[in-house]
Amino acid sequence: MRMKTGVRELRRALLGLSAAAVLAAGTAHAQVSTATIKGQITQGGAAAPAATQIVATNTATGYSYRTTTAADGSYVLPGLAPGSYTIQVGGQRSEPVTLSIGQTAALDLAVAGAGQAGGEVRQVVIRGSAQRRDVRTSEVGTSVSRAQIENLPQVNRNFLAFADLAPGVRFDVEQKTGYGTLQSGAQNQDNVNVFIDGVGQKNYILRGGMSGLDASRGNPFPQSAVAEYKVITQNYKAEFDQVSSAAITAVTKSGTNEFHGDVFVDRTGANWTAYDPFQQKNRDAGVDRPSYTQAQYGATLGGPIKKDVAHFFLAYEGKHIDQPRQVVAQRQDLLPNAGIVPDLLKMAGAATSKFKEDLLLAKVDAQIDDDNRVELSTRIRRESDLVPEDFKLSVPGNEKDRKNDETRFDLKHEWSHGDFRNEARLGYEQFRWNPHAKLGTPYVKYVVSPSNEPQNTVDVLFTGGSPDAQDRKQSGWSFQDDLTWTGLAGHTIKGGLKMKRVDFDLFGTPRSVDVRRELIDNKTGTTTVIQLDPALAPVGVSYGDNQYGLYLQDDWRVNSKLELNLGVRWDYETNMLNNGYVTPLDRIAIFDKQDPRDGAPAGQTYAQSLAKGGVNIRDYYATGDRSPFKRAFQPRVGFSYDLNGDQSTVIFGGLGRAYDRTMANQALDELQHNAQAGGEIWMIRNNMKQPYTDQFSLGLRQAVGQWNTEIGYINSRSHDQFNWYGGNRDPKGGWGTQSPIDPLWGSVPGFGTLILGDFISQARTESLYLKGDKPFTKGSGWGLSATYTYSQGETTNKEWTNDIFNWTYGKTSAGWNPSKNVEKHRLVVAGLSDRLLPWGIMSSAKLTYGSGLPFRITDCSAGWDKCVSRRGDGGPFRQVDLALAKDVPVGFGQVSLRMDVLNLFNTINYGGYDEWGGGPGNPQNYLGGDNKNLGVPGGVSGPMRTVKFTARYAF
Repeated sequence: MRMKTGVRELRRALLGLSAAAVLAAGTAHAQVSTATIKGQITQGGAAAPAATQIVATNTATGYSYRTTTAADGSYVLPGLAPGSYTIQVGGQRSEPVTLSIGQTAALDLAVAGAGQAGGEVRQVVIRGSAQRRDVRTSEVGTSVSRAQIENLPQVNRNFLAFADLAPGVRFDVEQKTGYGTLQSGAQNQDNVNVFIDGVGQKNYILRGGMSGLDASRGNPFPQSAVAEYKVITQNYKAEFDQVSSAAITAVTKSGTNEFHGDVFVDRTGANWTAYDPFQQKNRDAGVDRPSYTQAQYGATLGGPIKKDVAHFFLAYEGKHIDQPRQVVAQRQDLLPNAGIVPDLLKMAGAATSKFKEDLLLAKVDAQIDDDNRVELSTRIRRESDLVPEDFKLSVPGNEKDRKNDETRFDLKHEWSHGDFRNEARLGYEQFRWNPHAKLGTPYVKYVVSPSNEPQNTVDVLFTGGSPDAQDRKQSGWSFQDDLTWTGLAGHTIKGGLKMKRVDFDLFGTPRSVDVRRELIDNKTGTTTVIQLDPALAPVGVSYGDNQYGLYLQDDWRVNSKLELNLGVRWDYETNMLNNGYVTPLDRIAIFDKQDPRDGAPAGQTYAQSLAKGGVNIRDYYATGDRSPFKRAFQPRVGFSYDLNGDQSTVIFGGLGRAYDRTMANQALDELQHNAQAGGEIWMIRNNMKQPYTDQFSLGLRQAVGQWNTEIGYINSRSHDQFNWYGGNRDPKGGWGTQSPIDPLWGSVPGFGTLILGDFISQARTESLYLKGDKPFTKGSGWGLSATYTYSQGETTNKEWTNDIFNWTYGKTSAGWNPSKNVEKHRLVVAGLSDRLLPWGIMSSAKLTYGSGLPFRITDCSAGWDKCVSRRGDGGPFRQVDLALAKDVPVGFGQVSLRMDVLNLFNTINYGGYDEWGGGPGNPQNYLGGDNKNLGVPGGVSGPMRTVKFTARYAF
């Protein structure tokens, strides 16, 4: 039945793709995913005459791009798809030139003059080639080549796994859940964006910046479809929108004039994965790790529909994971062999959490004539995941079945003529996140206490259904147009506009079933319900948001050495956080009444009590007329100066501002909590803001033989990050008897706690970095990249994270805290070679070293009224990965056999440190004893040694 449903969805997608092709015209590659060639043409020793025609022809597809020289013989060819090109000037043709994504290659050419012999263009200077690419740019960026994507070792086939080759960027996979996180420095992980073929993949309803990345064991995009990508951490140009942290721009493969394709399957599992110390401990206690597998499989096919005119490309990847769990009942020493206990313990033991994903990319492109090209693509993602409520305590069935689906269509049209080039794009997206209970029975948390006291308990096991039931969806259409003009000598002027309509349908409930906490009597084994939270009916909100963006960018070649990148952008959203929302009257009414709590003077309202603590609650009354933010102006300025004019030594730098947005899910949180009679009170401040980052960088690029080296300083300061915080204050405007590190929970009697949302947190990162890169070439047979980063990251969030919760905001004066997301030292080295080993074996390796992430220790040992937060330093992270591959010719293609080994030396990288220091009467201290777990790791932060085998046939 599920297969039939998938076929119907695929059929609808392909029909929609065909219909869109008939109804509209769109662009080729957007400028954020293309390359540029520019330079000087000389003829007979002098500047070529104005209007001399120049044609760049893609050697794989036959597509051609045209321009003419200016009066001084200069030319610019923007918007070229990455690949290999020959340049033709007046009937004379150059040798092929290879362009990478985001690259601006400087190519000066000399052609034969009138009456001179010669049918070949004499290449005087090729600057920005494979050996010296991206040196004349103000961006701080790192390119990841197809050779690196295909050959560097990894297990999950997530193309973002190599983003950490860029300074300050981390891509981490949580070992317990398998979820990936992409972030740069101390900045919020939501502020990244990934552009695929120029299309932003922004996530508005979940964390992580990119749709499909947060809360997923899958991949956001088929790796086999990615040709290459670039990671830009500073000073991106004005074309980039909805990003204020790292921007990743990727370009997908396309069909060529030859048919090519492949099929592959890879596998790893229990027999090829070492035990971590915690799995081994459970194994020794009698609960072994179950047998499990992880399989990935896929195929690609591309080729001509009509040679030099139209091509197609298809890529499919699937993933199937059985993730092992060891369900272990806690504090069995307190459980009697009576009552419910024997049957409950039988539910524990080995278990697996199943995951299934299907990814599809379909793409058709065509050159209609010399001036017009079109491209049409669709991307489909279908994901099903069984997620336990607790990895260690949930028995089978205590899981949510989470759907994570995405559908995108993009129609693009490119027109070029003379000095003008226009790209227009029409797109549609739909992203849906839908976790729901596997079982409909009550969710029961079984607990035990040494003294059978309800106030001092520890969790034993969890049974029943999952309470989480959500159905969140973002969908809508977008239109974008970018115009480039190169008619003014030395200038490449680009301007564009973007219009997008996003419709949000956000529904669900945090408790779809009753949630019970049952205390097991440690003598009889009978249970007593000590807490009951009844199921809540689902509620939701639907609203639309119109997004607009305008930009202007001038890349000005002042002279042969100096280039300026001058840009400005403005973005505007009409309805980012449900501006039409109205706070329920039962919530509003409590603030202007007498504060009923002890110590409140007669006549003092609850609002006046809050005001004594600096909270003007009227700023949070939603009356249906929140004003959208209108001041998102973003100047972006950069420069590069080539000291000798040969691109061997280049000074570069820049500064700018970049705005982002906050998640629409904040509006759902506000509505859902306020829909509960007598429940919590969640209110968002009416003064809407948008998070932004100010960036500054300065660096030097230096050629050293075949190496490109770079040293630089980068500084990022993020502002107006959205946080929820505890809004309650006592009648004196203080925090009652709460410890210094805790908010004052609650509000007035009859209602739950008061939670306020505002754009309040900041983050800052300063980094020094050193890079060295020797690109891989067939001629040399090897390539090596190394990046060292020294960073200091801080945040004003008192939880020391970039989380959306900052519970004690306002309790003490604002200050800077260490960021739990930034290591002081980080080194990443990656290399590959087909010459190092005999018999043509391709070998590759990646080394990652980090000095360790800090963690926040809560120390209440001196008393509850003297709690403090202090720093703990996690152990260093060390991992060496290796891959070996051998190609064997078979028939019309070749068979590849490959082995990847992650964490070759089986290094234990600990994580999840116990941050609780304990204190007088603390239940955890009472059960665990004298803070014995303080600073003790509770898990591992990287994989144990894992071996993966892959078989692939390509033709």
